[in-house]
Amino acid sequence: MTPRRSVASALAVLALHAGVARAQSTALPPIRVVTSAWLAQHVSDANVIVLHVDMDGMAGMAGMAGMAGMAGGGHIPGARAIGYQQFVERTLNGLGTELPPADKLRAFFESLGVSDSTLVVVTTGHEAPMASRALMTLDFLGLSKLAWLDGGTTQWKAEGHPLTSDAPRVTPGKITSKPRTELVVGADWITAHQGKPGLALFDTRTDGEYVGSGERHGMPSAGHLTGARQLQWEQLFANPEQLKLKPMAELRQLYADRMQPGDTAVTYCWVGYRASMTYVAARILGLNARFYDGSYQDWLARKLPVTAGATP
Repeated sequence: MTPRRSVASALAVLALHAGVARAQSTALPPIRVVTSAWLAQHVSDANVIVLHVDMDGMAGMAGMAGMAGMAGGGHIPGARAIGYQQFVERTLNGLGTELPPADKLRAFFESLGVSDSTLVVVTTGHEAPMASRALMTLDFLGLSKLAWLDGGTTQWKAEGHPLTSDAPRVTPGKITSKPRTELVVGADWITAHQGKPGLALFDTRTDGEYVGSGERHGMPSAGHLTGARQLQWEQLFANPEQLKLKPMAELRQLYADRMQPGDTAVTYCWVGYRASMTYVAARILGLNARFYDGSYQDWLARKLPVTAGATP
């Protein structure tokens, strides 16, 4: 190697490391994982708010009409019940489960008492993506103190922590943080980066959907986005029904097997429901992550190319 080429290579390496250092210094705070034991000690703290996500809790302003949707034994003291349909919407072009406008989301979560300084702990008694979609939405809104309740309400009850049927008193909050619009990407962004270093696509769908040999509940699939690797949300859990995540080392390995260090993980599924869980897990691990909200439904509507079979 000539001296000039050697110097150029060294400068390139230094620039690369400098870029990584800058990226790390401006990295978003990761989403936390808290245990039932921790929450039991802090559930009464003024700056801690628990959101319990249910599917059919089409509640009123403070989301409390859905309290009956929580298991008959009661709910975590102070928890605010919200319906999944309250923070998603169908677009005019027919896409379902899309992010509503930021102002609408901000007003909704403020009505639940959420503020910039609030630690929001999200849980559910149902499928994990119901809670993870709420966490992804709060992340998009710019909130920096977010947490996943490991084991959900199932673990809370199993450990014998107190339950109540009382609806909490809610004081509206104030969210001034700006939406992190860069966290949500579309098909144009993906096609511009597809096949280039730095992008790791995660397909959070079933085997049949991924390879293109079948469909799920009327959701057709001819394959996956070229380059995408499959990671079903259930693989993140020791027991998906109990909502308890695998140990961090095992979670990290699941992503390391599917991406290179420094890559941006972009997750998708059919409508952005299941993919919210692989997004949240990536954020828990402190990875650079993006979320394709339109997901495969949008990709299919645009008639963009896909790859059939098990090879990315």
